[in-house]
Amino acid sequence: MNTNALIFLLCCGLITPTAGYAQNFSGQWLGTVTESLSRCEGIGKVEPGDYKLTIVHKDDDVMLMENVEQVPYKGVINPKRPRKVFVQGVYSIHGGYVTEMLDIVFDDAKKGQGESVWYWSDGYHQCGGRFKFGLEKIRD
Repeated sequence: MNTNALIFLLCCGLITPTAGYAQNFSGQWLGTVTESLSRCEGIGKVEPGDYKLTIVHKDDDVMLMENVEQVPYKGVINPKRPRKVFVQGVYSIHGGYVTEMLDIVFDDAKKGQGESVWYWSDGYHQCGGRFKFGLEKIRD
């Protein structure tokens, strides 16, 4: 296919370039919680310190699993901002359910930072908290 034909097809929208990501975030990561706030008495979601987690990244989809609760958090990468990731997970604990939402911004393929907002509810009572963390890739 010659160059003029390719330009014409791109302009007409018949061929769309794929959203090739320069980085793949898949691998084992070390998350370091730097700030933690819980408004739930007796339910400490996370304490400051180090936690290992695994990220699987394929196309726009991301799955994250941390080693404490071992619950998959699923989400997507914003195609307009490919270093920004949103994931969400739900799991049962202490007679209720925790819903957690994480926003992660990767500096590059080896580092990032994020924030989590979480809520616990048993249908009658509810509370929540948040924490901030840094990420460092430890293995591909």
